[in-house]
Amino acid sequence: MKAIFEFIYKYNIPFLAFFILMNLITFALFHSDKKKAQKNAFRIPERDLLGFSACFGALGGLLGMLVFHHKTRKPKFYILVPFFAIVHLVIINLVFKWGPKT
Repeated sequence: MKAIFEFIYKYNIPFLAFFILMNLITFALFHSDKKKAQKNAFRIPERDLLGFSACFGALGGLLGMLVFHHKTRKPKFYILVPFFAIVHLVIINLVFKWGPKT
């Protein structure tokens, strides 16, 4: 049990949990928007998809673009979402590098 708490403290688990949650939500939003697009239903605004991607959900957005073939032809998506993903990976690297150590 002690090892679990040391792992949580050492690797900044709250930040990691937030990151995973945002990516799951963003992935689900891309899936939902793709299904709505196929049914000609009310769509999720592009600003919301990009906003969630910018708020640490870019890997989920990128995966959603690739898996569902959604928004792959729109320049603002195929440029910004990978850019956000790179920025997020750099930030995560810094958080783990400079975060609390045991």
